[in-house]
Amino acid sequence: MILCPARRSSCFRPMFAVYSMLAMLLLLSGCVHQTTHQPVPDWETHQTRVQQLSHWQITGKLGVRVPGDNGSANLRWENQAQNFRLDLSGPFGQGRLLITGKPGKVTLQQPGDAPLIADSAASLIYQATGWTLPVELLTFWVRGIPAPQQPVSWIEKNDAGLVAALKQDGWHIHYSQYQRVKLDGATYVQLPGKILAEYQDIRLTLIIRQWTLTH
Repeated sequence: MILCPARRSSCFRPMFAVYSMLAMLLLLSGCVHQTTHQPVPDWETHQTRVQQLSHWQITGKLGVRVPGDNGSANLRWENQAQNFRLDLSGPFGQGRLLITGKPGKVTLQQPGDAPLIADSAASLIYQATGWTLPVELLTFWVRGIPAPQQPVSWIEKNDAGLVAALKQDGWHIHYSQYQRVKLDGATYVQLPGKILAEYQDIRLTLIIRQWTLTH
């Protein structure tokens, strides 16, 4: 894992929006119910089921702390297979930020500025901030599971058999406040309500008010 503040640019505030996308990319029509960590009957089955979730939406709040600055924003993140849309309202003392992505193109827009466009989320982040971040891994971390394409340094489960903490690619991820989310019929999955991700002096805190799963 390489995290390199190669340059500080005038895009420092848009950097927060990019981290927001990650914490989620930094992460549905069912209902959400708070639960007291109902045990999962089988971790492998749970992990496979969550990995297969491709159409979902989260709403909540993101806090970001990076060297020299910090802030928070309300967010709405929609994921539809390989396409996503991240809408940040009142982010970090500014107006609205919108990040949209599809295979081969990711765009960051904010009022009064020209859009930033790149061929991938990782490229956009580097273009905006000069930092390299594990975009592909974060899309799994937000769902409370390790990314399958990288080895896991360690993983800790809670009493319900859900991930309480993991370390992967140098990042420490902590989970709490799991929510019981309706998938279909009488099927539910448990997804994180609070995520804390840390790497050196970067700290991301995501509070998820609601998960919605769609088909």
